[in-house]
Amino acid sequence: MAEQQIDFPEALSFLFRPMRFKAPYGGRGSSKSWSVATALLILGTERPLRILCAREYQNSMRDSVHKLLADTIDRLHLGNFYQVQDKTITGANGTEFIFAGLRQNIESIKSKEGVDICWVEEAQTVSQNSWDKLIPTIRKAGSEIWITFNPDLEEDPTYKEFILRKRPNCIARLINYLDNPWVSRELVDEAENLRAHDLDAYAHIWLGECRKQIQGALWTKDMLAAHREPGIDLANQAAREALAARMQRIVVAIDPSGCSGPDDKRSDEVGILVCGRDRQGVGYVIEDLTGRYSPEGWAKKAVDAFDRWKADKIVAEKNFGGALVESNLRAFRKTAPVKLVTASRGKAQRAEPVAALYEQGKAKHVGYLPDLERQLLLFSAAGFKGARSPDRADAVVWGLTELLLDGSNYDSSFNWV
Repeated sequence: MAEQQIDFPEALSFLFRPMRFKAPYGGRGSSKSWSVATALLILGTERPLRILCAREYQNSMRDSVHKLLADTIDRLHLGNFYQVQDKTITGANGTEFIFAGLRQNIESIKSKEGVDICWVEEAQTVSQNSWDKLIPTIRKAGSEIWITFNPDLEEDPTYKEFILRKRPNCIARLINYLDNPWVSRELVDEAENLRAHDLDAYAHIWLGECRKQIQGALWTKDMLAAHREPGIDLANQAAREALAARMQRIVVAIDPSGCSGPDDKRSDEVGILVCGRDRQGVGYVIEDLTGRYSPEGWAKKAVDAFDRWKADKIVAEKNFGGALVESNLRAFRKTAPVKLVTASRGKAQRAEPVAALYEQGKAKHVGYLPDLERQLLLFSAAGFKGARSPDRADAVVWGLTELLLDGSNYDSSFNWV
């Protein structure tokens, strides 16, 4: 193939250097996807490569980067080398581009052999489960995983995995429209217009910074910080007893899951939270015991917390097998008072009145509960944005609803076991 001069952004020249993970990320107009498509097509002319182009959801080829690659082939005048088919793109030397959605096809992707480069586009939507399965699947010697995305929240699995974690075998590069030498005047004007009236939106959309919170968030960082109680040493019995003495009621709230044990990384965790209400009617989230437990393990953990805090009730969601929840708890304490509650409304609808308590200063956290608070920040009126079930947040909603809200608003049944 005859050589040709191809202009390429200096900020993304690292794409041509060997590295296990390459993560160009940032805002709109940065030329990330355009540059990755160009780099892959160039590399594919130099030697035979098997390139998997993946994203979390791909219902049709229209959802993939197939058209972007096809357009780039035309722009680079590579039509004599690459043949564009409906579902694949192949090169004269055997280079092959294949396309797949991770969420629907992760098991079939695991069977694909010999992938040299996997490009994950719009990676901000990729779940932790997909990453857990994809990364070990791309295992050919010298294979690489390229990740392009516009960051959304720091809590998103992709941002945590490749930006916050700071992998030694990863080049992560923030790039935005200011790094694009070919950005159009129209795009610059659009960016500057947004900058003039909404700096937060400008920073997220155009500079590629994480959003401070999701749109319409029910909880915010400021809300949680404003009503936080000083933490205590939970291992200190005297400190626990002093806190418990302030409470009029204490409950242990449970959000069960299908988790089979600590090694079951595919299942959601079992949410177990200790919540209290003082004599002034203020609710407190005291302890987070959420984790991956066997059915017997989480029941024992809940009953132990019930005893340690001298709680007056265990509140557990029964949607995930009410009889199973009851029998698990019965195995460890036949006389423990248990209230089984039914999730008859959506998560956001159940969460909204509890979030209002926080906003009014009627619900507080004792110390910093980072995993729970990350889940709360992902709740909006439109629902929960996280990749997994909000186990901790659901348990808190059940606990504070029991302590502070009218239970008649929730389809629940009271069962002593």
